[in-house]
Amino acid sequence: MLQPVQKVVLQAGDRLEKVGAPGRVWVVEHLVRPTGEPPHAVIVYDKNHGESRMLAQSVLCDKRRYRRLQSRLRDA
Repeated sequence: MLQPVQKVVLQAGDRLEKVGAPGRVWVVEHLVRPTGEPPHAVIVYDKNHGESRMLAQSVLCDKRRYRRLQSRLRDA
């Protein structure tokens, strides 16, 4: 059975941690809307900006896969 789509909006600068991989922080670099595809986001590894991924926003907003962290501005 299908579950309702989460309406959580990501934005550039959001910090995410992969569930099961504590300390591995990814930062949303920019959002992408491929033609005919669901919205995606390009994320970069916080400790190596050369390492990046493009994932569907639905994957990044799935609390079973990624956990949103507070931004550094709020941490300061």
